[in-house]
Amino acid sequence: MSALLASRDGLPSSIEPPTPEESLNDARQRMARTFRRDEFVWIINERYDEHAVAWLIDVLRQGAEGRWMRQRYRYDVPAGILYFLGESAVDSQTFRSLRRSSMPFDVPAWQDR
Repeated sequence: MSALLASRDGLPSSIEPPTPEESLNDARQRMARTFRRDEFVWIINERYDEHAVAWLIDVLRQGAEGRWMRQRYRYDVPAGILYFLGESAVDSQTFRSLRRSSMPFDVPAWQDR
């Protein structure tokens, strides 16, 4: 999908939007900025929504009260904005299961990019 925009000389120019892979990197960088460098975070799910041109990302991390939470985020690719969609507490059995089946998120590495 490409967009046509008028350039300064009046001739149309083509601007390619970022690929889903490029925009996922942007989403991870923005998300990493919302976390503390020393906290443990696991990525439960990442899904690209072609129709909304957005990434839907679920993570596992400790909430403000110390309970483990499943948090949902939406990264709007064209706007470059990360939205927090909410969270729900997980019990200890679900926490262990999600932690085993999920990918660790290296917060400092993504913050330093």
